[in-house]
Amino acid sequence: MTEASALSPEPAAPRVPAAVAGMLWMLLATLVAVSMHVIVRRASGVMHPLQVAFFYNLFTMTVLLPLFWRHGFGVLRTRRYGLYFVRAVLHLASMLLFYYGLTRAPLAVAGALGFLAPLFAVIIAAVLFKEGFTLRRWLALAAGFAGMIMIVRPDPSAMDSGALFFIGAAAIWGVVLPMIKLLGRTESSSTITAWMVLMMGPLALLPAIPVWTPPDPVSVAWLALAGAAGAGSQLALTHALRTGATNVVMPVDFFRLVWSALFGFIIFHEVPDLWTGLGGATIFVATTWLALREHQLGTAARRASVAAAAAAEAAAAAGR
Repeated sequence: MTEASALSPEPAAPRVPAAVAGMLWMLLATLVAVSMHVIVRRASGVMHPLQVAFFYNLFTMTVLLPLFWRHGFGVLRTRRYGLYFVRAVLHLASMLLFYYGLTRAPLAVAGALGFLAPLFAVIIAAVLFKEGFTLRRWLALAAGFAGMIMIVRPDPSAMDSGALFFIGAAAIWGVVLPMIKLLGRTESSSTITAWMVLMMGPLALLPAIPVWTPPDPVSVAWLALAGAAGAGSQLALTHALRTGATNVVMPVDFFRLVWSALFGFIIFHEVPDLWTGLGGATIFVATTWLALREHQLGTAARRASVAAAAAAEAAAAAGR
């Protein structure tokens, strides 16, 4: 090694662009989330879905350990116990309907109809927060529900009854999303997560008791993995939205439908029909377009507010 080479700095490792990193995190979030659905469906073939939901929530409680380690028990400090309880009950109801649906409908249908939840949330938020209905919201809702009709096909000879469970789950989750937004005005993400996990575990036990059977150890082990996967998916989603711009990251969420169709074919030998693919794509495009447009308008409004505040401050300073 020459003296010049010894003194020259080592070349810096290439840094992954934020947009690419955000897309990769979102891709991982979709893969892990659908993998969790596969595990839950497998376990539901051995245990009742109500019992499966209890074990899943039980093992999800492990997420409390790092929260308490980092923030202490002060993370539980709140005055909104009632709202947390209602949120937990609705969250559990949505989960139970979804798990029932997994036992009755193809995995691709679950992936497609899962995109409906943000559209239901738009309806609830428009009423709850008095946001109103704009033309873009009506268009997105119309397109989304047209996609739902493509998948469900309200014809007794073609309708997949399991799809109705997914629609119910999405509708209830659409109520939960604005509640999370409401809680987020006064509560931290850690507090919201901690109370959700603490309440849903015991609540999930109540409906599981009447159908309780001696649990299969192998299925319980898989559900422990599913609980970790659920927490991992949320973590990856948080990293994705924090790392990359929303308009770059959100389109990658479509891979949930891709993974669902792929795993359904490989593991459960399900072949999704054309209508499921078209309906899922329609719902996804409507949801993503609305989310990106709302994000752009919200960003523009915040910038205008900051600019107005700066102008007012400058005017006040000039007047002194």
